[in-house]
Parts: sequence; C-alpha cells; structure tokens
Amino acid sequence: MKIINIMVGGPASEIPDLIQYTNTDISWVGVDRGAKRLLDRGIVPTVAMGDFDSLTKEELADLKTKVADVHEFPAEKDETDTEIGLSWAMEQKPDKIRIFGATGGRLDHLLANLMMLTKPRFLKAVPVVEMIDRYNYIKMYTPGSYTIEKLPDKKYVAFTTMKDVTGLTLKGFVYPLDNATYPVGSALSSNEFVNHIGEFSFKTGMILLTQSND
Repeated sequence: MKIINIMVGGPASEIPDLIQYTNTDISWVGVDRGAKRLLDRGIVPTVAMGDFDSLTKEELADLKTKVADVHEFPAEKDETDTEIGLSWAMEQKPDKIRIFGATGGRLDHLLANLMMLTKPRFLKAVPVVEMIDRYNYIKMYTPGSYTIEKLPDKKYVAFTTMKDVTGLTLKGFVYPLDNATYPVGSALSSNEFVNHIGEFSFKTGMILLTQSND
C-alpha cells in the first residue's frame, strides 16, 4: 500500500505520536511550518511546499539545507497551503493520504481544511484522505454503503452532514437511524459503537465522520 503523510502547520500540541505512522515506505510532505515540525521530530520530508510565511528567514534557510525538494509559493494565491500539498500528493496516486496538523489553532484554517474535500476538484481524494490529531480521526464520505471499525483509543463517533443528506441509515451504533434526512450542517454527535463494527449508508450528500476521545 502506497501511503503519503502530509504535515501542515497547526499547533504542535494537537499532533499525535507519529511513530506508528512512520516507516521507510511512507513518504512525508511538509506544508509550510509543518515541514519544520517534521524536522523537529527527526523526520525529513520528501518534499516541502507552501508560502512559508510562518517561518523566519533563518528557519527557511535551514529547511532548504535539509530538504532536497522545496517548492515556494507566493503568499497571495487562490489555494491554501494544505490544498497545494494535497494536490501534489494526489498526483502520486497513493492508496492512502493522512493529514496531520490540520486541526486546532486558527478557526479559519480548521474550516478551510474541513471544507477542502467538499470541493469538486478534490472529489477523487475523498476515499483516500484521513485527518488525524491527538483526539480525533476524521474522514469524509460520499454516498454509498460502508462498514467501519471502532478505533481502540476512541470512544465516540459522530456523523456531520457537509451537504444535504438523504437516506442515512446507521446500524451497530447506540443511536441507530433508518433512512433519515438531514440538512447540511447537522451534527449527529456523541454516538457510540455497540460492539467494534458499525455500518452506515446514505443516498445523497456528503458526511464527515469523526471518531474521538476526550
């Protein structure tokens, strides 16, 4: 399985232990300050990219001595740095993309990262992208039927509608549903798995699934 991990510039306090997500077969992308965060953890990214406006000149110069492939972009641009990193990752045709450092800190950055996968240009990325922090595992879904496993360290599961959703059915959860309809922005939070496997399906819309712990 080809895996690409992307580290963006969210607060260091929200980043989980990266040991379980790191091996020689996994490529890392450092986005903006995320590239420095990787270097601080002894991980040299395959590529670093962004406008690097969160780095000092000295930090950027040091980064360029340690990372072989650095792509600088102007601060004034239509894409966010995370979108630039995701676009590059998708061009590599991976089986999975994990994004770290995308939550916490500035609310506008969080919203931009969550809404990113609702854009038509990133529709192909939806099946392979995961966002991970210390407390949350986040994944977007398009219409279909899915079976998911409870993560060992997560207690809660939530279904948030990112577009109007119809035909939502939940099985194997404390609060099940059958063919329900919810408008965009509905947060079906604090649900839990009955056992270790849950099933859900929906006919139209888009859902953001979150497994969380306190």
